[in-house]
Amino acid sequence: MCQRQYYLIDLPVAPYSSETRLIVTTASPKPIRENVERFARYFLREMHFGGLQFEAGETPESLGFKRYKAYLFAAQDHYVGAVCFRYRDDQNRVVPWLFDWMWIHPYFRHQGILSRAWPEFVREIGQFRLAQPVSPHMEQFLRKIGWCEVP
Repeated sequence: MCQRQYYLIDLPVAPYSSETRLIVTTASPKPIRENVERFARYFLREMHFGGLQFEAGETPESLGFKRYKAYLFAAQDHYVGAVCFRYRDDQNRVVPWLFDWMWIHPYFRHQGILSRAWPEFVREIGQFRLAQPVSPHMEQFLRKIGWCEVP
């Protein structure tokens, strides 16, 4: 892949026009899971640490599989980002869900997408922990909402 293509941010078309969130699990169609993987790749490119956090081909039979619940964010007829939670009871049995990663297209950041989704995450997931390290932008967001992580 040439360097010019490496930095290209290609947003997949969403089948609806209003802002919405789509829940993604292993039971979701593979093209939907591939959209989440695309945003995981963008996350990896931007953050420059770790490995690919999500693969569309993951199944419960995959080596090292950890159950997940991902959300695709849509706006203006395109998917613009994703977030993924992982069930990690091997790390913490009291609060097993981990907010693993999130990536939103730079043009759509600071527009309230995460603020509007956060109550749904808390309602759907319950208590969850944050994967480390946390970016400075995420730290700023967490201060703004008054988030206190449960140990």
